[in-house]
Amino acid sequence: MKKNSYFFMFFMLVLFVSCGKTATNSETPNDTTTQIQETQQIQNVADEIKKIEFEIFSDSGTVELVAGEEGSPAASFKEQILVVTEVPSQTNLETIQAVLQKKQDYSGDAKQALAKKKKNYLEGYIEMNSEEVIGMSAEWYRDLQVSVIFNDNYFTTIAFYLDEYGGGAHPYYTTSFINLDLKNSKQIKLSDIFDENSQTKLKDKMLEKASEIAKKEGVNSLEDYGFFVEEISPTENFAIIEKGIEFSYNRGEITPHVMPSPVFFFTWQELESIVNTDSPIRILMK
Repeated sequence: MKKNSYFFMFFMLVLFVSCGKTATNSETPNDTTTQIQETQQIQNVADEIKKIEFEIFSDSGTVELVAGEEGSPAASFKEQILVVTEVPSQTNLETIQAVLQKKQDYSGDAKQALAKKKKNYLEGYIEMNSEEVIGMSAEWYRDLQVSVIFNDNYFTTIAFYLDEYGGGAHPYYTTSFINLDLKNSKQIKLSDIFDENSQTKLKDKMLEKASEIAKKEGVNSLEDYGFFVEEISPTENFAIIEKGIEFSYNRGEITPHVMPSPVFFFTWQELESIVNTDSPIRILMK
């Protein structure tokens, strides 16, 4: 009787241990699968692009005012258009493309738009000048170049450099920027970074920078340096770059046209205390 009891207890113990091992072994593959999936998700986030992919199209051409005549005044055209081809997964590609098309003043196909711009410019040159016009005033040109100057961490800054002459006292130079918030699929405005109170503080900082520029030239006032204004207000023409923000004023805007274009650069450290607490660019302040 005792032998049977011992045998029964031994049998139950073996059965219990076997079931325990089976249960343990059955959970291991699931745990491993979960870990693999989590690792893959982390890897996918790390591999995701955080910038735009793009293509720049160009077109150029020239036309003589008096066709076939040696030394005839002429006009030249050269222009670029940037087209975004790929964006991060959370970015709306169509929205970003629409923002850039508005900035670059075209719709539809970029190549066709450039060809139309060239045709209109060169034909307009002929229409607005006569064969009797002689001299440099009849030498026209337009050169618009596009460059991506920052493109990382879900932010993109694109610069547009225009050098144009269409008669008159001097050529026309401008540099303009567009800053893109890729996570929110929008163009970044000054108000997205600074509220009204912060813009007042920024104005003071810009005045300090301008005074430093004047002192380096040996003058004690902005007026003596050549500034048209006694205070400098922040402009929407700014560029977000890796180290901070650059505010750019074109020639003739706040100083005489013959002077270099004023540029005020602030590091993230200089701006940290006045940038909106909820501004998307705070991620760049590292």
